[in-house]
Amino acid sequence: MSSSGEDGTSEAKATDAQADAICDESGLLTKRTLLVVTAGSAVIALLLMVWQAAQILLLVFLSLLLAHFLRILANFISRHMPLSVAWSLALVVLLLVGILLLILSVYGPDIADGFYKLFRQLPSAQDRLRGFLERYEWGPAVMDKLSSAGNALTNPKQMAKIAGIFSTAFGALGSLVVVVVLSLYFASDPKTYLTGTKRLFAKKYRDRVGEVFDRLEHALRWWLLGRIITMFIVGILTGGGLAILGVPFAFILGLIAAILNFIPNVGPLIAGVPAVMVGFSQDGTTVLYIVLLYLVIQSLEGYLITPYIQQRTDSTPPALLLIAQLVLGAGFGILGLLLASPLLVVIMVLVQMLYMRDVLNEQVKLP
Repeated sequence: MSSSGEDGTSEAKATDAQADAICDESGLLTKRTLLVVTAGSAVIALLLMVWQAAQILLLVFLSLLLAHFLRILANFISRHMPLSVAWSLALVVLLLVGILLLILSVYGPDIADGFYKLFRQLPSAQDRLRGFLERYEWGPAVMDKLSSAGNALTNPKQMAKIAGIFSTAFGALGSLVVVVVLSLYFASDPKTYLTGTKRLFAKKYRDRVGEVFDRLEHALRWWLLGRIITMFIVGILTGGGLAILGVPFAFILGLIAAILNFIPNVGPLIAGVPAVMVGFSQDGTTVLYIVLLYLVIQSLEGYLITPYIQQRTDSTPPALLLIAQLVLGAGFGILGLLLASPLLVVIMVLVQMLYMRDVLNEQVKLP
């Protein structure tokens, strides 16, 4: 009897031990599941926050570009004048503000009047375009497509999507103020922000992060200078060519071409639309000359001016640039389209330095 009782007690203890083990495993599994779910939820929430703040981050990137431009000018003045970089930066800001005020005071009324007359003339040019296209069988179909595209662009929802960050609560003026203020902070003391960013990494990686920052600064500097010089040349060629052809608003159209040339591929196409519309207010021959002028200028810019300016750096592959413009333009509107090219430069540098060199151990030529 005692033997059977001891066996029963042993079996009960064994059963209790198995039950405790099962409970422990179940509890451990539950804890792991909770940890995985919590971590996954945190990652998803972080990604959603980044996506929601992506347009703000694009504004910050635009501020960094402007700060870089101001710093380039300040360093140039500091090297050629007995001034510190800080005083050179203050001089640059004063000069830029003074030039802007001078242009607005001298040419502001003429520029505003030119834009006003240009926009007033566009509807009559559209009527002439319609009359020109109606001469051909395929004309009405083309005009219907253009009309539907125009209606889509004037739709408030589409305009809000295209405007991106500038149609949000910040507004265009608020966004501009934010960009200017941030750029002044970044340009006045870039070392503080660079050092703070490097401290986010482990000590053994900080030197490498510093090398990446230096390479990014080099690539963006030459990209930015190249775009500014190209814009200046394209603006002069366009305005001068239109003036020779006797096209009205040549200065305004040249200014539009210069500004929109900041956006590769897409910008020149958009800039050509108002010029062609103005040409239709003249005659068909003028339109043909305008189209030829824009084709010649863009050919010179694409095959001669830009390659010559970018000799000290690798130009971004055209196909990758177009893909980046399509993706960022669709996701973030005009701001994404505007910053697609410099963002692609940053991505190319990061891929070449941190992946191709550090991971694949390949020797690649850096921009």
